[in-house]
Amino acid sequence: MRLFLLVVFYTVIGTVFGQVPQDSLVIELRGKVENAQNDSVKVHYLIKLTKKVEKSNIGQGRELIMETLGIINDIEIPNDYFLKQKASILDALGKYESRQINYQNSLNFRLQALKIREALKDSIEIAKSYHSMGMLFRYQKEYDKSKFYFLKSLEIQKKNIDSAQFARTYNMLGVSYYYNKQNDSAMYCYKLSRNYYPTAFGKTRPNENIAAIYYTTGNYERAIEIYKKNLALYKSEENNDFIINVQMHLAKIHSDLGRHQQAIHYIDKTLFYAKKYGNTSKLPLIYQLRSHIFEKMGNYRYALGYYKTHKYYYDSIFNVKNAKKITELELNYKFQKEKQADSLQFANEKQALELMTEVKQARNRLYIVVLLSISILGITLLIIVNNRRRLNRERFKKEQFAKELLDEQLKHTTYQAKQLVADNKMRLQFKQEFLTKLKKVKKHGDDVDASGFQSLIVDLTSQIQTESKFDSIGDNIEQLDKEFNEKLRIQYPDLTKSEREICALMRMNLSIKEIMIIRNVSMGSVKASRHRIRKKMGLERGQELEQAIMELV
Repeated sequence: MRLFLLVVFYTVIGTVFGQVPQDSLVIELRGKVENAQNDSVKVHYLIKLTKKVEKSNIGQGRELIMETLGIINDIEIPNDYFLKQKASILDALGKYESRQINYQNSLNFRLQALKIREALKDSIEIAKSYHSMGMLFRYQKEYDKSKFYFLKSLEIQKKNIDSAQFARTYNMLGVSYYYNKQNDSAMYCYKLSRNYYPTAFGKTRPNENIAAIYYTTGNYERAIEIYKKNLALYKSEENNDFIINVQMHLAKIHSDLGRHQQAIHYIDKTLFYAKKYGNTSKLPLIYQLRSHIFEKMGNYRYALGYYKTHKYYYDSIFNVKNAKKITELELNYKFQKEKQADSLQFANEKQALELMTEVKQARNRLYIVVLLSISILGITLLIIVNNRRRLNRERFKKEQFAKELLDEQLKHTTYQAKQLVADNKMRLQFKQEFLTKLKKVKKHGDDVDASGFQSLIVDLTSQIQTESKFDSIGDNIEQLDKEFNEKLRIQYPDLTKSEREICALMRMNLSIKEIMIIRNVSMGSVKASRHRIRKKMGLERGQELEQAIMELV
């Protein structure tokens, strides 16, 4: 326990005293800014202060750079020095906008910087502008445009070679080729970049990109070897950003190779470095990769949890409102730190103020939660009501469609029955005329066998009497109305369409034989249908089917 307390004590002391030089330098620069005798001196120290502050606080760095820009803009006729500084400031603003994924604003700032540099005819600075625009289009994944600007930058740099800048541009050109799946061109650029970098630390950048090509082409062990060499160099230089990037690459490769424990080892170390050194911009990628590793392990519960954490950090980092609030809180904290006193009264007042602030924030959070809950409930109820209305409308439309379909079927049946009646009338007329002629023949033909004619006359008479009943169908067919069919369908839903049609014909007092002729079926088929209708309607043995049908009218 004592050992643990000692470790914590020395860690805190080391952190506090480790910050003193940086804070002292910032205070010194602020003093020089306040005591500057003219604008050129003030701009000079503001730019130095910005470069120092932005390493730990991007929000404050942006505010300082905007203050510097304001000073230059207030000068009626700025000289070349101020114009050159203004171009650098606009480039820096473009960088800030890129980090916030505001690429349109970023491009606007960078184009303004390029315009100033072209007016000054400063070739070295123009080359830097082209390089920064190439970076912007690379972030937007417009790799052809990024290559165009990188090549323009290199063309200018060849006349005034700055080896470090030359190496950086070739390296980024290689990255654009790499993302365009032109690995040979990318490898060529990386090797040129490595040759131009003057320091071993600089060479790690193209080496890291060469390792990425080895990774994508399946040469995992060669990629791991390069990444480990770079990691050792980054640790010796204490460059935490590069340490985080390399450890993420190693975690991804080991995960792809199925070495899940090694992958977890590297991703845990990456998460430790990111949290320890405040590199929150990497947290979404770290948790996304962590989710990917556990997904490949089949541990979907943890994979889902880490993915939700990834979404949380991603949304929070790119929320501009939250970023401004964080910057404001950091400014307030620094102001309080500079103005704090050792008196007990000040400490008590500070504690009371913090408590009031927490209470107020808690109350505001409660109001927000309640408001959100009410809004969600209201939206849910509205969705439910709208869904019910929609379902009712759809059900009504379906019923209307079914009813219209049934009416059409009934009209078709009526049309067929009318056609049958018309045909029957023609047959009846023919048989009547034929019977009349036979009677005349019998009357005047003494030599003809009278008994044969008499039998033929009897049969024809019977047939005419039977078929004459069909003539009444034409008068009654219109009674096959929608109301009767709807009553059958509602009261006896088990009846089929064919059975309902037979009920409609029975309702017109047609016999089984007549129904058989109209429907063009056998006598047995009609009787079987009548039996099924009786059964489905639940009629008792002594109850007449025709009577039950007529009672429905």
